[in-house]
Amino acid sequence: MSRTPIVPFAHGDADGSFIGKSPAFRQLVRMIDRIAPTSHPVLIFGPTGSGKELVARRVHAGSEQRDHPFVDINCGAIPEHLVEAELFGHVKGAFTGASETRQGLFQQVGQGTLLLDEIGELPLALQPKLLRVLETRTFRPVGSSANLRFDGRIVAATHRDLRELANEGRFREDLYYRLAVFVLAVPGLEQRVEDIPALIAHFAAGHPRKLEFSAAAIRQLCAHPWPGHIRQLRNLVSQLSVLAESTTIDADALAPFLANEKAERVSRASLADMLLQLDGRDKLAAAEDLLVDRALERTGGNKSAAAVLLGVGRKTIERRLKAREQHHQNARADLARAHELVDDSRFADAVPLLRRCLETLQANGEQEDVRRLQFDAYRLLGTSLRSVHGWLHAEATACYAAALKIGEGLCDAREIAMIQFGIWTTQLTTLQLKHARATAQDMLQRAQNSGDPVALDEAHIALTNTLFWLGDSEEALACLARGNLSGIGRHDARTGSQGIDLAGLALTFEGLSAFHTGAFDRARHAMDMLAERASDAGGHAFAHAVNLQGAAWLACLFDDMERLGTLASELEGISIKHGFAFYRGVGQVLRGCHVASLGRFDEAQAVMLDGFDNHMVCHGGALFFSFKAWQHGELLLRAGRAAESRAMLAAAIEETLARQERVYMGELLVTQARAQWALGDLSAAESGLRTALSTALALGSVPARVDAARHLAELLRVSGRIDEGIDTLERALRALAPGVTPRADAAMDLLHTLTAARVQVG
Repeated sequence: MSRTPIVPFAHGDADGSFIGKSPAFRQLVRMIDRIAPTSHPVLIFGPTGSGKELVARRVHAGSEQRDHPFVDINCGAIPEHLVEAELFGHVKGAFTGASETRQGLFQQVGQGTLLLDEIGELPLALQPKLLRVLETRTFRPVGSSANLRFDGRIVAATHRDLRELANEGRFREDLYYRLAVFVLAVPGLEQRVEDIPALIAHFAAGHPRKLEFSAAAIRQLCAHPWPGHIRQLRNLVSQLSVLAESTTIDADALAPFLANEKAERVSRASLADMLLQLDGRDKLAAAEDLLVDRALERTGGNKSAAAVLLGVGRKTIERRLKAREQHHQNARADLARAHELVDDSRFADAVPLLRRCLETLQANGEQEDVRRLQFDAYRLLGTSLRSVHGWLHAEATACYAAALKIGEGLCDAREIAMIQFGIWTTQLTTLQLKHARATAQDMLQRAQNSGDPVALDEAHIALTNTLFWLGDSEEALACLARGNLSGIGRHDARTGSQGIDLAGLALTFEGLSAFHTGAFDRARHAMDMLAERASDAGGHAFAHAVNLQGAAWLACLFDDMERLGTLASELEGISIKHGFAFYRGVGQVLRGCHVASLGRFDEAQAVMLDGFDNHMVCHGGALFFSFKAWQHGELLLRAGRAAESRAMLAAAIEETLARQERVYMGELLVTQARAQWALGDLSAAESGLRTALSTALALGSVPARVDAARHLAELLRVSGRIDEGIDTLERALRALAPGVTPRADAAMDLLHTLTAARVQVG
């Protein structure tokens, strides 16, 4: 039984350790440990209660300044007129009440780390001064004429989207880019469900009264929504440790504590606090709408009676309802315009309109026509945010969850399947592959019941995609055939409910799966067709990116480096132009493969890692981890850095096994064995190649099988075991025709060489 990895971390809070094994969490830890030793600014993004301060402390602990102070400030908790003096300090007499000179946090932190928590709340007037500190490494205390040097590191944290605040003019764009040299996306608890049992055990261990949770209780806690994330979970365990009647917590013992979250009677102060949590900027208007609606409900829609209940005149009610209707018309107009922008791939422009639409509708969410508008707005906002920020964007995931909650009982099966497609993408990109397959199968069932062709296409694509990453390419091809998605032509158009080019995806995964199973002619045809589709002028920009990605990916597998260089550069360019961060990263990784083929290994590594770490990882890159690791290992091996290649691949193989991302497992094992061979460990290399060969056979991966057989046969020839090498190659090449791939041709050439050598020996 595998143990949950715990990375010790000295910190006085109850969250004194980094605990988790979920892909999203493990990716976060890897990113922290890579960027911590640098001195660059870091921006930490994540929902409230997810542990952003703890992440900042780990960055500090891993830095070269770990022995210097760690100082934090909540930018939203200090009165605006005091923030400047708090940060920069002040001299005596600088303002009324400044009776003595006082050091600010920039001076107090010295060479340590300064955490600016809730950076989105920093007053706009102070943002240029913070920008100056980042640019010049100097600052000036309030009332002083002399500059002081800042030698520390700035880490900023926020639960808000700073880019959207910048678009709305509430945060400086140049400051955002100065802060976001590295971005750490802290996953919410909904992305770390598999970590909940370990977190519960950790929190419970911190209390003197030891608790034991039954399996049913753990399941219930894993299924429970946690809007307050880890902080809320920790608080619940604290309550149980004090108030639970027994130290054994089963589902019955848990029920009152979970119910109390909803059923607790509230005081006037608590009621006011709850009203302050209403969505929308104008809390007073939202509270007024809530009261008007409730009064009308209680009086059966009688406006005069509702006015009496509220203590106002009837005209007040009528004015409020008329104003609300005008707001709804404005919301419909925003939604219609956002539809047009999404259809035109202008996702970033659609986001402010959709947020304004939702904000307008928040106060009246119980009306069916309003819920319908909210459903559409959340769906489009999720689509837009993912297109701009990538598959793992927390707010996009929350939008799909909100749409699904609203849609149940309101929308038909086709529309629910559309939202499930968005939820499936999160499961896929966080490598919850079993959950992703279950969701895709449920989508397929719903789509078959509804008979909607778009929903059917999306469900088949979702299932095909998941099966491919699980390493089951034969079933992936069968799924495409069942969905009539095989053999997509140059001008075939199948656009999904969220604007995704399903035809391009179908052709991509047909080509990849065909390559995996050894149907190389079919795979090459798919590559050519994708390249032709990508060459068509005009069309949907996102569809263009999908076709370019598929064509470039296949070109890399076929070692068609001339085509790869052109396609990867074009993919990177169109992604930068339209803000497709994830596809920009894919383009860089693939361009790195092309640059490596030219022998420029240092440049290739820099391009590849920048694309993966700074663009793919934060926007859905977990899915490409094994492919990137394989190509990076090949690069290091060709550069003569076999020891680095072996060490990197050993860690990558362990990670890939944990994630069940099996499609490139054979290739990883082959490259690792070759690195061992290059280091002179022939015994380990032979064992590794045999493991790779058996793995490739089990997964049905023909390219990996051919590669493993070729290198094993060469190793056997070096060891004087020519007959064994010939037998190994003949079995691997039995079903292949000449000219299918360069690597297969190399294997056939080796077979001829070995056969000739055997004749000479005989």
